[in-house]
Amino acid sequence: MKKIKNIAIIAFDSKKTELIEWSYFNKEILLLHQIIALGFTANILEGTLNKKIQHIEPGNFGGYRQLKDLINENKIDALIIFGEANEIFHTKYLNTVIETAIENNIIVAANKTTADFLVYSSLIDKDYIISKKEKQTEQSATLDTTPLVTLAKAS
Repeated sequence: MKKIKNIAIIAFDSKKTELIEWSYFNKEILLLHQIIALGFTANILEGTLNKKIQHIEPGNFGGYRQLKDLINENKIDALIIFGEANEIFHTKYLNTVIETAIENNIIVAANKTTADFLVYSSLIDKDYIISKKEKQTEQSATLDTTPLVTLAKAS
């Protein structure tokens, strides 16, 4: 991660007011970074931050596929989600994005508290090397069934 982070923000309709308040309160920090957002979230952020936001247009499953691709291409450093737990966990395509983020070892903040800790971390404005361990395939993860000790045969 470079000093300027690429932060993707997703907000559900139920969290519009919270997003407006949070982004306005954290404006000074957010202005230092590249912000990527879906649909109305990008419009809200452009208004509160008075800054050009990279829009991911709805469509293609709400833009989630494009966001997932950006994560896989190492173009996203952090993902912030504003939504109720049932909205987040019951949105199939968002779950795929979260899974991709976890696989790529990037930051995922799923509520205002974790978003606050993210933006106020001492690492937010520093270069940081992400450790990416190789994913273990199902074939390489097979269980070794060789016994540790030789068993005697019953006669």
